[in-house]
Amino acid sequence: MKLFSTCLATGICLSAIAGLSSCSDDDWKDVDGANPEVQLVSVHERTEAGRSIKVKGQLADNDGISTIDLVCHELNLNKRIDLIDIYGEPQKSYDLDYEFKIQESQPGDAFTIDVVTTDIGGREDRQQVKVTLDGDFTYPVFSAAPDKEITVILKPSTSFNLQFTAEDNRVIDYVEIDLKDITAGEEGAQSLEGFPRRVEGNGTGRLEFSERLALPNEAATLKATITAYDREANEAPHATVVNSVITVSELPDLPAIYLADVATAAELNSDVFGVPMVMDHVGPYKYRVRYYNQKAGTEICFLAQKTDFGPICFGPDPTNPEMLGDDPNEVGRIKLDQAGVYYLIDVNTLDRTYKLSTYPVAEAINPVSHMHYGQNDLNTWWETNPDKDGDIWWQEWWFGPTNGPNGDNPDKVPHMTQDPANPNIFIYDDWKLDGGQDLNFTFHNWHSHGWWNFTAWRVDDSKDPSKFMYYGNYIPATSHYASNDDYFKFKYLDMDPEEYKFMYPNGGDGFQTGSWGDEGYRKNFVPDNWVNTTVTVSGTYTLIFDAHTERARLVPKK
Repeated sequence: MKLFSTCLATGICLSAIAGLSSCSDDDWKDVDGANPEVQLVSVHERTEAGRSIKVKGQLADNDGISTIDLVCHELNLNKRIDLIDIYGEPQKSYDLDYEFKIQESQPGDAFTIDVVTTDIGGREDRQQVKVTLDGDFTYPVFSAAPDKEITVILKPSTSFNLQFTAEDNRVIDYVEIDLKDITAGEEGAQSLEGFPRRVEGNGTGRLEFSERLALPNEAATLKATITAYDREANEAPHATVVNSVITVSELPDLPAIYLADVATAAELNSDVFGVPMVMDHVGPYKYRVRYYNQKAGTEICFLAQKTDFGPICFGPDPTNPEMLGDDPNEVGRIKLDQAGVYYLIDVNTLDRTYKLSTYPVAEAINPVSHMHYGQNDLNTWWETNPDKDGDIWWQEWWFGPTNGPNGDNPDKVPHMTQDPANPNIFIYDDWKLDGGQDLNFTFHNWHSHGWWNFTAWRVDDSKDPSKFMYYGNYIPATSHYASNDDYFKFKYLDMDPEEYKFMYPNGGDGFQTGSWGDEGYRKNFVPDNWVNTTVTVSGTYTLIFDAHTERARLVPKK
């Protein structure tokens, strides 16, 4: 009876404790009579609805800790950690590490969790952890920023209009700008006068900056580093950095220029890829592109960079509209006045000339022009003998973006819709994407056995795709469709020999259609790259692919 009464006086009934076979007069007697000592790692947890928090701390008691209670009725939290039940005896020290998820639909924005630590003698330590739903787990993004590499044309007064937009889901704290001369190399490079600079935020999640900067009036290589910081009180600030190498020089033979058919820098940067449209580099200072003009009055210009209209924008010179100027603040726009036709556009940036011509949609060739989208035109076994046409296993032919073999599940290849006004164009609408989401896909047909190269396309640059080039089969004529000989003739065989050598230095003296089936030969013209890029801003997007121009764009749905 003495043992039972002793245990009862301390609030513990030993018969209920699993794993203990005996209890003596000396078990769990007071050592110091003190309350438990508790050191919580944090007494304020910032989080967001739908995320988890952790209550962590170091607990100690010379008599032994029996229980820890975590209670918050608003969060529907009522957790007891019974150390005697877990370990078979009270613990003189314990590392508390309890994770709890806040519900997505949690009402309110501030809560208090009571943390009650009780020792074997019934003595308590009571502390509280404040929980607020104001945590920041998203880094800032640049919705507009200079390209990684840009060229500024050397002039008597050389300048560059630095523009960027930094955005955050909560607040942009500030942006730091540094500009260094790295002409002699980055090691030991010094910042230009007036840099680095700090631009304070305005208390919102968006900071826009635009300022014309004077640059050296001599050939130089500069490096601009722009760092956006958000406001996060309980940890080091979140920061996002963009670097841009600025070459100040006479106009070089640019590796690429782009056709822009939008009016603002925001539109240049709201796409995942495809805006502005890259032109083919067909020779020194020579560029060409085919552009479908859906409606009359489209205004275009040509950019040396993808993310802004400066520093170089080629457009009609104000003093001579037949020639191209390059100052984005002075040049005009070329107006395309014919609707529903293709424009063939040639630009020479050295002599500043441009040429336009048009042709109808009916004359536009693509590698699958002679197949019938949505009908049984897929040759299951790639049979190439027209005499065996009756033995061919035909399947429905359609294609879309996907990330690999699909087995027998057609849902793995979204079904693009063919534009009734222009059969070269295929559309996938209502594509919901999350900011930070990685995309990994290529265009290819659905096939019940999971093959994909019957008709397929690859891209020039996985991280920054511009061209979607045909990588699929050379298709012979059958009773279902005509051959795609005319595509290869249009794409490669009719090319000017000098342009062919410039664009395809590994392509030999001339294109060989019969060699296309050799993948090694094919890679001299089309690299085997899939799209592998990252979405910046969450939203609903539209994917538009033109199989004639071999260009695609993934843009916010209008």
